[in-house]
Amino acid sequence: MNNQQTLEKPQGEALGLTGARWFVALGAARLPDLSRGKRRLVGTNGRTRRLYLGSDDDYALPQRAEQSRYSAIFDGALFNRQELQAELGDLLVPVGNDAELILAGYLRWGQDFLARLRGTFAIVIWDSQEDVLLCVRDPLGSHPLFYTDGPDELLVSPSTEVLLKQPQVSRALNRSALVDHFLDRYPRLEETCFESISRVPPGHALRVATGGRRSFRYWDPSPDGQVNWLTADEVERFDEVLDRAVSRCLQFGPAGIFLSGGLDSVTVAAVATEQCRLQGLRQPWALSLIFPDPLSNEEIVQRGVAAQLGLPHVVKPFFEAIGGDGLLSPALALTQTLSAPLMNTWLPAYYQLALEGKQRGCTAILTGGGGDEWLGLSPLLAADLLRELDFVSVYRLWQSMRRSLRRSSIALGWNLLWKFGAKQIVLPPAHRFVKANAPWALKLRRRLALKPAPWVPPNWLAPDGELRRLFDLRREEEHASKEQSSHSHYIQDIRPALDHAVISWELEEMFEVYQRAGMRMFQPFWDADLVDMLYRTPPFLLIQGGRSKGLVRNSLARRFPNLGFGKQRKVEATGFYASLIYKDGRALWEAMNGARTLGDMGIVAEPVLNDKIEKLLVRRRDGAAAHQVWSTLNLETWARAHAS
Repeated sequence: MNNQQTLEKPQGEALGLTGARWFVALGAARLPDLSRGKRRLVGTNGRTRRLYLGSDDDYALPQRAEQSRYSAIFDGALFNRQELQAELGDLLVPVGNDAELILAGYLRWGQDFLARLRGTFAIVIWDSQEDVLLCVRDPLGSHPLFYTDGPDELLVSPSTEVLLKQPQVSRALNRSALVDHFLDRYPRLEETCFESISRVPPGHALRVATGGRRSFRYWDPSPDGQVNWLTADEVERFDEVLDRAVSRCLQFGPAGIFLSGGLDSVTVAAVATEQCRLQGLRQPWALSLIFPDPLSNEEIVQRGVAAQLGLPHVVKPFFEAIGGDGLLSPALALTQTLSAPLMNTWLPAYYQLALEGKQRGCTAILTGGGGDEWLGLSPLLAADLLRELDFVSVYRLWQSMRRSLRRSSIALGWNLLWKFGAKQIVLPPAHRFVKANAPWALKLRRRLALKPAPWVPPNWLAPDGELRRLFDLRREEEHASKEQSSHSHYIQDIRPALDHAVISWELEEMFEVYQRAGMRMFQPFWDADLVDMLYRTPPFLLIQGGRSKGLVRNSLARRFPNLGFGKQRKVEATGFYASLIYKDGRALWEAMNGARTLGDMGIVAEPVLNDKIEKLLVRRRDGAAAHQVWSTLNLETWARAHAS
């Protein structure tokens, strides 16, 4: 692989895309020069406040509309344009772009209009008379949106890089966020890796008015934490809702599909093929990576699915995709260019696969992403069932997991009964009781424990006293937030797919990377209507037939009778991933010569961490050990590229 391809910049206007390189500035009448690129006055409320729209360098401006005192800016893909036009009816003046449609809907329904929107988008609406600005991110967060505010202005953009180019925006890194990243802990949804920049969370709108600002959720499948469960008859509409979700993604040009051998991507490929046939669209390209590891190689299934669907097929060996430098070198080259440390280590290989699709005329990529979150069944259901003494249902859950995962039946049973079951019921109230009545016992337990508690940071992390104090404060916030969430352990476990910072971070990363190839990335299982249905589907209706992902498994087994989908178990590449890290990790770590930037920032005690990494590289264990090596290489590389 040529690493320069990985670092390509967005291609902007040449491809008819904005490249998400725009910004909005709301502030005093005379704002500073905000960019070398295009800039346009969108609206004003007289001499006190003005709204400017600008773009970075020579990239195109997003769609915009003005009517009387209102202005609207739209960037992204609107899925339900026709439905909205029909609802607006005669009240809608002729519409030239989606921004005008958004503005017409807002004028009719106000903020209630936001819940009707479907797509991947960022929207800004300004009422100049009331001096109210709304910054809206799509329901599931597939399109990013960030903001930063100063004493005289607010800046909003889908790109942190664009915001950081403005002279009044600090580039100081968020040390607390980087500390938490080491522990895979992300307690604050709105924060980013830069102190001065915040994100608009998925499904939220940021409302900025003279009295202050607030963020509120405008789309929610379980408002106020209450789930309106579907009936079995309502769940029968699943195929219809899935067809619509996939069809929506096919509106935006010829598609390629990342086709693994798993249930999620095969489902998307099968539905997309059928929808293209019905709508007279060009058949999608199947795009597959072939992993050399026997435990994660799905080539037979990938080729079989593409052949039976009649799809043209790109089959790219994994090591050809990543090139001769191994996995970590291109991953670290990529992380230097991103607005946050790389989350998906496999992304350089998939980026090359996307370029294969682009060379064949594809402008959109569809994936099976989101299938694990919404088609699967959380094992924490066991805690709810044990609390109700429903042992028959616990047995059914164990049977489903045993048939769906490549794990020992005994280990699965123990995990359900204790780790995901009784432990969740017994330990939290016990911990609260001891903390209130005998806090000394908790301190004694920590001293005597052979293994540190998960909430206790390792001795090499956050040696700076102030940073350690912030770490403890953020941990308390996280615990308080969990205690205020749903009483159902099952809901507590699936809710983070809507509200967890790491989900938003991963979607932002995909958007940032694939726009560099001029490609739109769509994930039908993140469609708002489909998520609403699956979120409210009773758990045991998700495992029809006694196996995970029963809603799609049975239809795939019928459609591809010779490929084993009826009994397929989830493929895990943990061992292969660890082997790639250790293969190149030693040389890269030696070239890095320690985590000096993180040490200088007080994020780590460098000598202690260096010794820890040396030991991990010698022991070469899978799982958390390999992940720790990658996290250190990743964060140090990113910090060196972004520290002032």
